[in-house]
Formats: sequence, C-alpha cells, structure tokens
Amino acid sequence: MSTNNKLVKISLALILGMAVFLGACGETEVSKSESTDSQDDSNTDQEEAKAEESADSAESAEDQVFKLGDTVSIEDSMGSIDLTITGASFTEPTEYTEAVNGKVLTLEVTVENTGDEQVFVDSTDFAVYNSEGSKLDDYYGYDEMAISDNLNSGKNLSGKMYFDVSEQDSYELIYTPFFSMESKEITFDIAVK
Repeated sequence: MSTNNKLVKISLALILGMAVFLGACGETEVSKSESTDSQDDSNTDQEEAKAEESADSAESAEDQVFKLGDTVSIEDSMGSIDLTITGASFTEPTEYTEAVNGKVLTLEVTVENTGDEQVFVDSTDFAVYNSEGSKLDDYYGYDEMAISDNLNSGKNLSGKMYFDVSEQDSYELIYTPFFSMESKEITFDIAVK
C-alpha cells in the first residue's frame, strides 16, 4: 500500500472521529427548574403552571430572562448544573478599596452539580450591565473571595460575587458557563432589595 493511500485512510479516520465527537456534543439546554411564583392549590392552576413551565423550557436560552430566586437548570454534554442567584444587595466598600462608581453590588449564588462530571464555576463567567448596557467591573476589596471552584458531581457550592456599580433598582446579569462548548448566555434581571 502506498504512503498516499495510508495518509488518505488516516485522514478519513480522523475526520470520521471528529464528526462522531462533535455529534456527541449536544446543544446546551436551559430551563427554569422550579417555580418561585405563588400558586393557587387548585389542580387547574397547577396544570396551567406546568404547561407554562414546559413552554418556557422550549424557548431558546437567549429568549429567557430569569430573576432573583429562580433556579435555572443548564445541561450540556460537558456538564450540568442548577444555578440560583439567591440574593442581591448593596454592601459597603472597604476603607482601603473604594468603589469607583460609589456602590458595591453583592450577589449571592448557589450552584449544584447535577451532572456526572466535575464542572468549574467562577465569578468570571458572570457579567453585570447597567441600564445603559455598560459592563460593570468586578470589585476586589473584600477578604472573602468571589465564588470560584471545581464542583464534583452531586455536590453544591454557595458563594458571592462583587461588582463596582452606581446605584440602580436593577441590573442585567449574564452568565456564560465555562463548561459549555456553545457559550450560551443565560440572562437574569437582578432587582436589588
């Protein structure tokens, strides 16, 4: 067999292998996993809520906007998590590190690894925008570091993230999972209480 025939066969095998690998990498699925809205105990209301939740699950990630307290399930061939932004408040900057924009927005986050593989969760996967659409900087003045860790299968992690902001009633938070091959963006409307 000639060297050219061997190279052609090796090339075809590599192309086929890549096609199989890429085919195994499914689309990232994003859905609201629990309803946090108040519901009537009647069966009709519960059925309607389940139907609405199913419709929400069918929407693409770009069309969904979640809010504080929503648990969002993110499933990808590279990992699966449930993500909840559990709190949002303004906290005082330290005396040694001023907040350039005047306030520090502290977000409390809970993440549960619902997949079979370890996933990496880090505050750099999150971006906060003001009402004008400007990206806001992280704030690094606190002793407690922002959330960042590898999370094993079946385990959960809680932590905080800090952003240098000017005071507003709400902000847009965009999460782009590090583990997702598609770089899906999950959007939250964060109302500060």
